[in-house]
Amino acid sequence: MRLALIAPWVVAPPIIGGLQIRFYQLQSLLARLAGAQGLAVWDLREGGPVSLEEPPLSDPRRPELAAFVPPHGVRALGLRLCHLWPGYVAPSLADQRRRLLDWLAQQQVTHVVLVHPYASELAPVLKRRGLHVFIDCHNVESELALQLAELAGSAREAEEARLRHLVFRRRERRCFPAADEVWLPSEEDVCRQQQVCGAGAELRLRVVPNALDLRQYEPPRALEAARAGAEAESEAEETLDIVYPAEFGYGPNVEAAVLLSERILPAVRRRCPRARLVLVGRDRYGLVACLRREPEVVVTDTVPDVRPYLARAAVVPVPLRHGSGTRYKILEALALERAVVTTPRGAEGLALRDGEHVLVREPGDFDEAIVTLLRDRQLARQLGRNGRRLVEARYSWEALEPLLRAALEESGRTSRQGGAC
Repeated sequence: MRLALIAPWVVAPPIIGGLQIRFYQLQSLLARLAGAQGLAVWDLREGGPVSLEEPPLSDPRRPELAAFVPPHGVRALGLRLCHLWPGYVAPSLADQRRRLLDWLAQQQVTHVVLVHPYASELAPVLKRRGLHVFIDCHNVESELALQLAELAGSAREAEEARLRHLVFRRRERRCFPAADEVWLPSEEDVCRQQQVCGAGAELRLRVVPNALDLRQYEPPRALEAARAGAEAESEAEETLDIVYPAEFGYGPNVEAAVLLSERILPAVRRRCPRARLVLVGRDRYGLVACLRREPEVVVTDTVPDVRPYLARAAVVPVPLRHGSGTRYKILEALALERAVVTTPRGAEGLALRDGEHVLVREPGDFDEAIVTLLRDRQLARQLGRNGRRLVEARYSWEALEPLLRAALEESGRTSRQGGAC
């Protein structure tokens, strides 16, 4: 097996947000599975092959590659008219498609992993060339685009989101059936994707969960105990920080940050005056900078590493009401044995049990749940430790690697994977 990955970009630390963690997970585990032959990687942002041993320099300020840039005016109307033709798929790789295909032939690859929606349009042509093709999805992208249209701050943003929905839905319906398998992060996403593509679509879907390299997530109690004994451990747990880590260029995260700052935190501080909210993550459009009210609301913008902030958290709230896929921020918090409060939507797709691993509440009940955890440190610690065990068992790289190996080795089978909907 000679394995290639067509990625939007190669991820090197600092890693920002769940999308980049998924890319890093994919490139790292595929490199392990490729073995002595090595993993061939084409970086779409760089426009050519790259080495994982010497990846391109990571710059948090550099714009991310867009899977599709919606046109405006007459061109937008033209795009809609083109989509009246059932066979039309809006191209996004026209400037490097030929070079990329020539490179795959030179590399003599047998298996190719494409990241959707950036490279999934290549699936039909690669299958015609006799390759085994896998498409990795971080979300059900077409459905997510519709949700983002609802959250748009202007008519133009809403129209752009609807155009993305149109393009991604066609790409999914036309290109996914050509793949040996399509990988999605949860059973819920498998069912949604089947609905998007239609009950009659010949899809082979497999759940490939979001997962963490747990070597990078050592619980604070273990670190503190190793450094200074039980006294340091006690001090580390005295913080009343309510920490929300996120990429704040993403609408659902901005919505959650506003909810935490404007509604939930004031109610918490009436009963726990020392509590403060820490919004950690890149705010590339300045959408949450206006929420800063230090000392009670801290907005960090881009940080080199989110883990120290999570490690100091008394509670990690995730009041998401929109979104797709599963939440890396919850997995990261649980891996560090932090107490989490989330919504039913936030917990969706993860094997979380209310009261055992996290507290699951509607947004209107978040303040009560947070106060409970700030006051009952024993409950908070127990939730965190139970959560860590769950991540070790189901959402670690060690748990995921055999699943990916099986997917690649079973390529060519036509049975559906990941369960029925």
